[in-house]
Amino acid sequence: MRRISPWEARRMEGRARIVLLGLAAALLAAGAVAAITMGMQRGTAVAATVNGEVIYINELNEQVDTLAKQYGLDPSTADGARQRAEVSRVVLDQLIEQRLVLQEARRQSALPTETQIEDQLQEIKRNFPTQRDFELALAQRNLTLAELKDRLRTNLAVRNLMVKVAPVTVTDAEIEQYFREHRSEFDRSEQVHVRHILLDDENQARLVLAKLRRGEPFGDLARQYSKDPGSREQGGDLGFVNRGQLVSEFEQAAFALQPKQISDIVKTQYGYHLIQVLERRPPQPATLEQARDQIRRVLVSSRQEAAFQEWVKKIKAQAKISRTDQVTK
Repeated sequence: MRRISPWEARRMEGRARIVLLGLAAALLAAGAVAAITMGMQRGTAVAATVNGEVIYINELNEQVDTLAKQYGLDPSTADGARQRAEVSRVVLDQLIEQRLVLQEARRQSALPTETQIEDQLQEIKRNFPTQRDFELALAQRNLTLAELKDRLRTNLAVRNLMVKVAPVTVTDAEIEQYFREHRSEFDRSEQVHVRHILLDDENQARLVLAKLRRGEPFGDLARQYSKDPGSREQGGDLGFVNRGQLVSEFEQAAFALQPKQISDIVKTQYGYHLIQVLERRPPQPATLEQARDQIRRVLVSSRQEAAFQEWVKKIKAQAKISRTDQVTK
């Protein structure tokens, strides 16, 4: 797993940026119907029908091609052709499940509104330094903006349906048992409250550092010069971060600083940083009350997902599904 950039650290918990953009992981994860794109209905050759709704072979092959390229499958070899056929089978099965889920979402009025989709899209965009970075991420995954919105529509529909068809409850006793069995996972590691100024140019970084050394306010300079859209308006404030959340160069510099101390110029893949630590927190064992809400979310999520998958199996068994025997090129 890649290390996240400083501006991503503050918004990591509870967000599915990489899941939403990561087609391969989404397709191959068990039951990951939430991240499958509806696809573009080009061509007339049919891969399958689901309650009368068509899945086109072009739509299937677009996704299979993406995965084959990512995993280096060579269909000209016997092994590569076999692996591609297996990927096609998995992808088609996921597309069928996705169609069923969307059909049921329409029936139960669980489809998201365009406003909800746009809100989710903006949530994703905020995790990229610039609009250009966001567009490059889409291009690297062979995604158009319309296709990403289709994924978000499916993802949000699944969330809405989960609440309706897979309600679950968690008792206090179950939370306490989970805490006893996983206590160390909730202990707080060493943290630093950090802010930074991100610059594209090393010479400009030297000029801003000189201003800091002369006593000019860090927050004011961050708002004026920083290229990090996620923290600039907050004066560069990233909040408290743990070890392992930041790129290594940034982390090493940040955890070496004492409160109020400002770093020299720190170069990372994102540019040139000037870092200040505002406060340090030592490691601290977690209490049940501190972990209770997080444990409840974990248990509800895992049980809801399991119940939802059982529900998907049920509606799949009841659906009218037909597959053709020409699902690969």
